[in-house]
Amino acid sequence: FSGLRKDKRNELIDLYLELGGTQDSYYGQNPKQLKKMQKMMKKMMVDFWAGFGGMSEAFFQSPGWDVLRIDNNPLLSEVPQMVLADCMTLEPYNLGTNLQIEYVHCSFPCTEFSQAFNAPGPNAKRQGLEFKPDLRPALKAIELIERIKPKYWSFENVKGSIPHLTPILGEPAIIIGSHVFWGNFPRFKYNLPLEFKKDMDKRHSPLRANYRAKIPLGISKVMLNAIESQKCITDY
Repeated sequence: FSGLRKDKRNELIDLYLELGGTQDSYYGQNPKQLKKMQKMMKKMMVDFWAGFGGMSEAFFQSPGWDVLRIDNNPLLSEVPQMVLADCMTLEPYNLGTNLQIEYVHCSFPCTEFSQAFNAPGPNAKRQGLEFKPDLRPALKAIELIERIKPKYWSFENVKGSIPHLTPILGEPAIIIGSHVFWGNFPRFKYNLPLEFKKDMDKRHSPLRANYRAKIPLGISKVMLNAIESQKCITDY
């Protein structure tokens, strides 16, 4: 490694120490093998119905995680780590990853639960019609969790979803502003200011719903911190 720049050599030594090696045993290690070992040690997060990938953004920015984002909207194809696929028909074996999936998040569409003036529910109510939201995306999300068996998982939707999802998911784990979370993850407190929906509204954009539904980076960061700080008996 004498031909490597000092900063690059120090970076590889730090990586080797992180992987459990010692300073004395570093010399003679193959840099490509070290990078491969680092890749194998990374954790994986999968973000279903990802939209702009708000919930997975902190994980995407973290060097210790790989992220896979899945959505079926071609207009979102430029979002980093996006795979265009229909979450409703996706099979876990289609994910194509050899990494153990540590965390799965699902933000299935909120249209059926929205209380906005032009949403299906309020529209039906004004016409005196009965409206039952389509729960198939929620049931598909449950199926994905049951089959993938991640260590942690979360579902997010709007407050209007609570009376419809609570019978199948139980009481919400956390409510942050308009974002309601269910799931198996370490509980955390969120004290940062939230953007208002109107501030994220891109009224004339074909992706308006995605802008309004985007989960703030701050929530992603506190979830990442909660998961990485969580200790299990197997960690000792």
